[in-house]
Amino acid sequence: MHEVMIIFNIIKKTAFKRAIVFFVIATIVTVLGTAITYSVNPDIEGIMESLGDSSSDQLRESTGIKKVWAYVMNNGFMVPLQMFVLALIPIQFLYLINVVSTALIPGILFGVVLQMDFIKGLGVIASTIPHYCVEVLAFCLFAAALFELNRVIRKKVRSVFKKGKDQVPLVKEILGTIKIYGVLILPMIMAAAFLETYIADIIFNLF
Repeated sequence: MHEVMIIFNIIKKTAFKRAIVFFVIATIVTVLGTAITYSVNPDIEGIMESLGDSSSDQLRESTGIKKVWAYVMNNGFMVPLQMFVLALIPIQFLYLINVVSTALIPGILFGVVLQMDFIKGLGVIASTIPHYCVEVLAFCLFAAALFELNRVIRKKVRSVFKKGKDQVPLVKEILGTIKIYGVLILPMIMAAAFLETYIADIIFNLF
């Protein structure tokens, strides 16, 4: 329990504001993706096919608890792992690629469904908002934690070209990032999986 409080204090002090900035940027990307896709009259079939190819076959074909598990495997393990690996490269903000792509794909989808049927499109957007917010915020919080890790790595690289030894605790930073992932990020992704699987259809049916 004490470690959990320490982790939340770390997030509160150093990462939460940055995560909110990332979330605002992701939301802007989604809105722009929706507006541009809706206004340019794209090849709808081609876009739907490409979006289908970009998602996991297992995720698209699964239902119920199997869909939840497929969602968690993809968004809870694969995507954070990709972000973590990108954060190990001493180039700032590479790990945001996954956040941007996660935000852009729904935006394109929203634009397409609005063109096909505006009312149903509004229903799709409304049903997507709960799990979208939880999922994207989780990735933004993880990106904020990875910001700190990446900064330490960049300091380590710079220290190679300077005199003296750099005392930045890289291993401690990696372990702290993993703890944040396990305590906060993964549970949020699991919550998003249940929201998409069981709540999205309920909201959509209201339309």
